[in-house]
Amino acid sequence: MMAQVLKEEIRQGILHAALEEFYENGYVQATMRSIADRAGIPAGLIYSYYKNKEALFDEVLRPVHFDWKRVMKGSGSSDHQNYQYLSQMEEDCIRSLFRHHKEFIIMMDKSTKTKYECEKENLVCEIEGHLNSHRDLCRHYDPVFVHIIANNFLDALLQIAYHYESEEWAMKLLNKISKMYLQGIGF
Repeated sequence: MMAQVLKEEIRQGILHAALEEFYENGYVQATMRSIADRAGIPAGLIYSYYKNKEALFDEVLRPVHFDWKRVMKGSGSSDHQNYQYLSQMEEDCIRSLFRHHKEFIIMMDKSTKTKYECEKENLVCEIEGHLNSHRDLCRHYDPVFVHIIANNFLDALLQIAYHYESEEWAMKLLNKISKMYLQGIGF
């Protein structure tokens, strides 16, 4: 039983070290040796837990890997008059992104040369599609304008993640930004 506890402790140490290494250096610059050094273990031991850097990267990003299309489609309608801009599914997803803000930043800004390198663009497209699905709200807007709003919204999420203080702070700021965007542009 003691060996299993130690194995889980080592695995968690590797994950924590990998999170910090990927956050500071991005996928391309991170090395398994530097992750092992951070975890305080021999480099070869990592391979007992993870096949390669890509598998470790996948595990680090697991908490923020969402099916964006499902989240957006499952959102239903928002109540714009009462300033409740997010459905419960969207809010739960965003809260999870904020709880795992470093992982979110890694996925969006530090995943060059991985299967996640287009994730930022994919999320912008999903937000844009979600906005366009509310034809009654944005039918008068140029498609480029809607794209800019979607891109700016994701940039706002990332800025909140980069400056993260607490989940409550993040959600309060997000609500202000959503209200400003939607009231300011007439949604």
